[in-house]
Amino acid sequence: MKKTLFAGLILVLMVALACAQDIKQQQEEQQKAMEAYMKAAAVTENHQFLAKYAGDWDVAVTYWMGPGAPPTKSTGTFKGRMLLGGRYLEMTFNGFMMGQPFEGIQLVGFDNLEQKYNTLWIDNTSTSFFMTRGTREGDVLNETGEWPDPVTGSVVSVKARTTWVGGDEYLYEQWMVMPDGTEHKGMEMRCKQKK
Repeated sequence: MKKTLFAGLILVLMVALACAQDIKQQQEEQQKAMEAYMKAAAVTENHQFLAKYAGDWDVAVTYWMGPGAPPTKSTGTFKGRMLLGGRYLEMTFNGFMMGQPFEGIQLVGFDNLEQKYNTLWIDNTSTSFFMTRGTREGDVLNETGEWPDPVTGSVVSVKARTTWVGGDEYLYEQWMVMPDGTEHKGMEMRCKQKK
């Protein structure tokens, strides 16, 4: 009887130790997962760079309908604000294009996992999502993407560059990559922060 009781106690202790080890391992795994999520969600200097674009901006727009076409000019405004604890930049545009009211919303963020900037653009001239992604060197953000072309029904490769010119000015430039690989500058926006 004593041997059976002793064996039972040893078995209970072994199960308790195994459970304690399992609990400790689960806690360590949960801690690692929490650290990974915190790192992925961290607001870094890349997000702080985007905060420079928050505020009200006057925009001078120049666009070209095709290679060799004369430029068309218009004006508009951007209103920028940081969202979700400083993780994303929202830019709301209001202006005119080809004499018609033009509104757009741009979301920009830096993905800590991919180590890339991602930009999403939507506007009132389309029902498509326009997306680019890229990297930044200093004050210059270079992005590439593919956008739907309503004329051909296919996608067009695009390049975009945003250059922080100074404390209150930046330049956005966009090129369409033609099927033969040549690039056509389609638009530029010179943005100056309102005083």
